[in-house]
Amino acid sequence: MNRHKWYSILITGLALALASSVVACTEPPEVGIEVGNTAPDFTLQTVHGESITLSAFRGKIVVVNFWLTDCIGCTDELPHMQAVFDKWPDGELMVLAINVTESAAIVKEFVDSQGFTFPILLDRNGQVSMDYGGLGVPTTFFIDRKGIVRAIKHDAFLSPDEIESTVDSL
Repeated sequence: MNRHKWYSILITGLALALASSVVACTEPPEVGIEVGNTAPDFTLQTVHGESITLSAFRGKIVVVNFWLTDCIGCTDELPHMQAVFDKWPDGELMVLAINVTESAAIVKEFVDSQGFTFPILLDRNGQVSMDYGGLGVPTTFFIDRKGIVRAIKHDAFLSPDEIESTVDSL
């Protein structure tokens, strides 16, 4: 094989390798619950009957928190989430607090007594919780503006600053 033909084959091979790596880099991440994955989409009802879909918040940072009213760590951290939610400019941060399997009446009574202004969602059959790994409560997922999971916490936050530092990193 002459040198010119060999160089042509080499250049063509390198060009194909470069093109395939560029395509691989532009494909969206896999859907899943691990850091670096696209967060699984869901639609749930709020305690007030409104439908909320996660993907509707693309372009915003989203904090998805799974909780129960009888979980002390859960109920202690929700006011911290409210403090962070209140601090951010309108439209840049969304907190979605997903109650897992409790009745709407119990959740609504608790939420009304606390005055939370972010959406409180009802995962009545626990399916969304299971889609997110069924990891127990409280568990919080931090999702960036592109819908990618960037951090996960499997325990209660003890202050708004803990939440704020993670949100700030997104």
